[in-house]
Amino acid sequence: MIANWFKKIISKNRIDPTGNKEEQDISDLINFLWKQIDIPANATNLKAKAKIFDTYSLSKKKEFLPELYLLFEEHIVEKNIINQLSSKIIRDKIIERYAFLNTYENFYLIFQSSSEQELTLCRTFLFSVLVKSEELVGGNNDPKIVNIKNYLHTDYNFKTIDLIKERKKLLEYSTEIFQRIKNSLGINAITNIYLLIYKSYFQSYHLLDSFTGILNVIPEEILAKDLINFPSKQQMLKMLQKQLYSMEEINERLTKEIIERKKVEEDLKHIEHLNTTILETAMDGVILVNSNGTVLNWNNQAENILELKREETIGRSVYSLVPRKLRYALQNSFSNYIKTGTDELINKRVETSVNRINGTVVHIELTIIAIKTKEDFLFNAFFRDITSKKVIDNEIREAKVIAEKSAKAKSAFLSNMSHEIRTPLNVILGLTGILQKSDFSTPQVDKKNLDGIQFSAENLLVLINDILDFSKIEAGKLTLHNTDFNVLELIHNLSRGFRIKADEKGIDYTVDIAPEVPKFIIGDQLRLNQILINLLGNAIKFTHEGKVTIEITVGKILKNQITLNFAVKDTGVGIPKDKLASIFESFYQVHKPGKNKIEGTGLGLSISKQLIELQGGKLKAKSKPGIGSVFQFSIQYTKSQFKSTEKNQKSIISNQDTTDISGMRVLVVEDNKMNQFFLKQLLLNWNIEVHLAENGKIALEKIEHSVYDLILMDMHMPVMDGPETAMKIRKSPNAAIKQIPIIACSADVFPESKKKAIASGMDFYLTKPLSEKALEEVLFSLQPKGIKGRTSIKMEVSPVKNLVNSSSIKTCDLSFLKKTFDNDKEIIQSVLQIFIDETPLDYQKLKDAVYQNDMVTSKQIAHKLKSSFKTIGLSHQTQLLQKIEQNSAQNNDSKVILELFKQLEESFPQIIKDIKLSIKELDS
Repeated sequence: MIANWFKKIISKNRIDPTGNKEEQDISDLINFLWKQIDIPANATNLKAKAKIFDTYSLSKKKEFLPELYLLFEEHIVEKNIINQLSSKIIRDKIIERYAFLNTYENFYLIFQSSSEQELTLCRTFLFSVLVKSEELVGGNNDPKIVNIKNYLHTDYNFKTIDLIKERKKLLEYSTEIFQRIKNSLGINAITNIYLLIYKSYFQSYHLLDSFTGILNVIPEEILAKDLINFPSKQQMLKMLQKQLYSMEEINERLTKEIIERKKVEEDLKHIEHLNTTILETAMDGVILVNSNGTVLNWNNQAENILELKREETIGRSVYSLVPRKLRYALQNSFSNYIKTGTDELINKRVETSVNRINGTVVHIELTIIAIKTKEDFLFNAFFRDITSKKVIDNEIREAKVIAEKSAKAKSAFLSNMSHEIRTPLNVILGLTGILQKSDFSTPQVDKKNLDGIQFSAENLLVLINDILDFSKIEAGKLTLHNTDFNVLELIHNLSRGFRIKADEKGIDYTVDIAPEVPKFIIGDQLRLNQILINLLGNAIKFTHEGKVTIEITVGKILKNQITLNFAVKDTGVGIPKDKLASIFESFYQVHKPGKNKIEGTGLGLSISKQLIELQGGKLKAKSKPGIGSVFQFSIQYTKSQFKSTEKNQKSIISNQDTTDISGMRVLVVEDNKMNQFFLKQLLLNWNIEVHLAENGKIALEKIEHSVYDLILMDMHMPVMDGPETAMKIRKSPNAAIKQIPIIACSADVFPESKKKAIASGMDFYLTKPLSEKALEEVLFSLQPKGIKGRTSIKMEVSPVKNLVNSSSIKTCDLSFLKKTFDNDKEIIQSVLQIFIDETPLDYQKLKDAVYQNDMVTSKQIAHKLKSSFKTIGLSHQTQLLQKIEQNSAQNNDSKVILELFKQLEESFPQIIKDIKLSIKELDS
């Protein structure tokens, strides 16, 4: 019956052609609410109120709509048995279905939150009070009241308003309104106005939980009065109790749900904790943002990768944290996905880069996952640091390019080398065949053929040496061997050969050495020689007219180091600018094979560059085609303790040989018959007497019965090898045998063999096949006139007048010093001063050891002092020290050693006194 009644009302409204659309919408709303009641028989009161409501005019319906709606809502929420709905669900459905209600201010406040409802009720309540008071007085011109009315008539912006401050402000306005209207109308009038408006609001909104907030803006003076028709405090209490009972019912109903959900909540908390732990311990960075790009979450790995703390990013826009290009890509991707549900960047794996705050760039692999929520889209970004992977990839690509380039260069090198090696081999084989067929009736022709074989063999040896050096450098096994050497003599020896080549080509060859360049330095002589040979060889090779110059100057000088600057200049063909950077690459040749082919391996400059860098220097090149080239490098050497006189320097540079090697007696210790023949013929050309021994044992027998000026010793032989033989020779009790110079000969080019040879007591190390020039230089340095002890190089000096008054020195004989150092008083003075500084300390150690019967220390110190005493001509004291050393080594009677030391002790104070006097005389 009730349902039919509602249908009649609705059909009547629909049939009425003059019916208002707005009234129809209100009727539809009431019909919708009625359908939510599951048992209509329990809603007879609502039926009667709805019937009366239907008779109202449109304006009255708008006025009473909140009251009727709240009655329906209360019934549905509290009295429905089957279809129980919450207030929120009902209100959400109403707003969704009936959008026109948004225009009814008195009705729309129902759908606000409780705090918003309270402020809106209080604001509109006070505004209604002002409107009603103006009706009674015919308007109000009070500026204060006008300002308050304008404020109350303005809707709130609840996004920016402070609720607590606003409640306080409304209370202040209410007090102001009450006082001003009371002063103009009286207490009764203003009380009636408040009462009238309150009853109207009570009728419409008393079912709202927030309604009691209106009491906050009713002045205490009105609440204190017991006025008729105005709700008493007891009635207010009942109203509040009703709300409290309603809350208790709700609480009772929810208690069961809370108990049931408690376990679920605990499980959810545990799951949430696990999720958080997983997120924070993930190896990937994770960033969660909303559709606006605002950061909602930022895990630990994101902090580590991007070096930004969580607190610095939460709430900020992610767009401000990424490069501009990625920023635009993210903005477009988020927008596209929200509109279309797809995008190229979303749900894909991409690689990109991000700049950190400190300016460094981190490369990342990024995946963005879109998440649809009820009200928005969320985007979860997963990323990992792939910077190391990028570096490795780049290195692999670069290595590939280098490998391809190197393979191409090596292919060209092998092609070139096959020709370079075949050419001298063909010459050697061809000329050897001619000699085999010769009857040797034409010595001049045969000699030319032999010269051709020798020339080709030397070229082949240069090629092989270059390849061996390059392979050692590439493998990182090339080491430096620093020794004292004469740099001036090295330049002189080099220049002697290159000057001949320059003369053959008709070009000038000059050497320019600064006067401050020291004669002796400590460094790797062989490597410097190799570098200069490469540079000078290239300079002469590519110069067809003009000159080649080698310059040496002194650079930075430190306490124990000195830097030498080398420059090789030529007026040759020059190098194009675009090829200048490539000349130091392995196997590279500026002038390719062809009509004007330049022979070589293409390794010379590469090897020289690496040798210089191995010694801490840098090879630089400047060149202009048609003008010439300049190659410069600097190497820091250690200062040598060896000193030289000006006369010696001039003697070296003068390029004059003052000795003759003919007549020397040389023992060749070699097991290879061909090498024996080669060495014997080579030495016989210099009129040197040669004896042969097939192994070390035979050599030891020969030197016992014959006198030799020199021994050429093979390193590897049967029965007894070279190093073992050399050690036995150096240990010989015969002083003449012990001091024979020994030259090691070996085909082994690696430095370990040289170390072994020098350690065994050999003086020089030459590689096979022996260079005639290298052997000749060694022989000149070891000719009989120059051999003194085991000194490698001696030069004749002119006799000069003594600078020291020998009558003043009674205990010392300085003749050896004067002869050795060409009477250079500065050097002699330095030697004597070292004796004064160092010898007394060792003398005291010897004295303590003798008196304490310490044989080991006595032997060591006596041996050490012996050479010092001998150097300054203390012959008698040297013999005493020799006896102390021998007796200590044999553990003889300590009394004998003590007696010998006492003899030394008698003269030692006078020795010190005489040497100090000699130093003063040298100063004068």
